[in-house]
Amino acid sequence: MPIRTTVVGSWPIPFGQRLELKRYYAGELSDEEANDVLQTAARIAMDEQIACGLDQIMGGEVFAPDFLHHIPPRLDGLQTLAPRITSRGQQGVGRYQVAGTVTAPRGTGHAKAWRREHAIEPRLDKASVPSPLTIGGGFVVAEGSDESAHLSDLIEVVQEEIADMVGQGVKEIQLDAPGEAIGLVSESRSADSLYPLVAEPLAPASEIIRTIHFCLGDIARKPSIEVQNLRSLIPFIQKLEGVVDRVHVECSYSGQWEEHALLAELPESMEVIAGIADVKSKPAPVTELRKKIEQLVEVIPPERLLVSTSCGVGRVPHDEAIRLMRNLVKAAHVVQVA
Repeated sequence: MPIRTTVVGSWPIPFGQRLELKRYYAGELSDEEANDVLQTAARIAMDEQIACGLDQIMGGEVFAPDFLHHIPPRLDGLQTLAPRITSRGQQGVGRYQVAGTVTAPRGTGHAKAWRREHAIEPRLDKASVPSPLTIGGGFVVAEGSDESAHLSDLIEVVQEEIADMVGQGVKEIQLDAPGEAIGLVSESRSADSLYPLVAEPLAPASEIIRTIHFCLGDIARKPSIEVQNLRSLIPFIQKLEGVVDRVHVECSYSGQWEEHALLAELPESMEVIAGIADVKSKPAPVTELRKKIEQLVEVIPPERLLVSTSCGVGRVPHDEAIRLMRNLVKAAHVVQVA
């Protein structure tokens, strides 16, 4: 039985679709006007994932080339202080002033993408959406206010997006939560304070597979924090027993991999997706990935283990992304377990 392989979400933008997609990203085309190019780009992304041999594919997030930075412009209740400038990497992250109740009259784009992509690829059974804390990472509140109001609003926004996808037949929802991971590793957030920010958004998905993805951010292929470990995440993940069914943990940094044995402490009710293939460096060879998988099956029963990249490959050069994913699949298939 080979170890299963999956993906985080994003995939490199197909070269031939870039000009039209740039018009969509710039707001020159509506969701409806861009439907054909978005569908074509997603078809290419999914075909490439299938050709790599992945056991589980995703839609490629071609509608969201910069993870979550397309979301604030879609929201009401915000004033733009500094727009996102992708060419400036982490220094170009957008900043927004909360000016009222935060709502998403057009959605975040994730549910629309799910319907568009599932219509052309029946194998697609998984979709993702960023967590409320992650979406609100660049929000600024008025003096004397706190973040509780807009976080409550964002919980509702994410709930509605997930409920929409569940109603359309999605089988697995992934909550992308770098904000939570960074908060735990930096010790700026407690597990108790973060619990409702995960449990409440996932409430509409109680009858399907609920997955959470923890990484330390990926802007311009760089992390958002210099401290990297797994031990800070373990108590929170344990607290999520019954709330999530799969936990996808970035394991690519040396500080994280050195503590991979701690994954044995996760609840037996959870499957573990180990993000061992680093998206911030050159593609790891098959031998290196195979060795890591062999070490993982020593601490996690193979029937509970999946492997993936550390984060999405949307910011990885196209040829490198394909080579990295092929190497991961080859390594997983080499490791045979009874």
